[in-house]
Amino acid sequence: MDIREAKKDMRTRLLQARRGMSDSDLHREDSAVASYTASLLRARSGTPSTIAAYMPRRGEPGGTLLLNALHTQAPTILLPISGENGVLEWSTYKGEMALRPGKLAIPEPTGDRFPTAALTECDVIFVPALACTPSGIRLGKGGGYYDRALAELDRLTRGKTPTTAVLLYNGEIRDDLPVEDHDRAVDIIITPTGIRHLNHAD
Repeated sequence: MDIREAKKDMRTRLLQARRGMSDSDLHREDSAVASYTASLLRARSGTPSTIAAYMPRRGEPGGTLLLNALHTQAPTILLPISGENGVLEWSTYKGEMALRPGKLAIPEPTGDRFPTAALTECDVIFVPALACTPSGIRLGKGGGYYDRALAELDRLTRGKTPTTAVLLYNGEIRDDLPVEDHDRAVDIIITPTGIRHLNHAD
């Protein structure tokens, strides 16, 4: 099995595990993740004015609690919009009533759109993942949207990318994930058991 097939197989298993979580387990772990996420922002030096996040669907860490938890700590939240050719654009979150289903059926903001350069103003960028290695190499869903966005951001900032963080459920930090040379590590992993700052974090 080549590495792409190995990643596909791992994604299938991780998604099945998330779908198998009970409502009570989801609520408990989502609540803890959202609480630790807010704590992370409170602990940052100065009040974060702008962060980037995403709209979790059921079975994604933080769930429906995440954006409200983030909004209590940062006045401006940028959410992704799925554009053409696998490129993300960004728009400001202005409440659930100002969202509509996007290209991938994920709720997206309806306001002005910004290119990747808008992320240079962020204090923290929350990146979706299905799992991470202990060193922070994330396994995404396979579309490559965030890989492209973070690579472009790295080019724009000359390697001084804002802090990146992933949210995971218990058991999703794994040392058996398939990893490729171009995969990049995030700085922080948040799970229902706490916040893990990795040694390459700011």
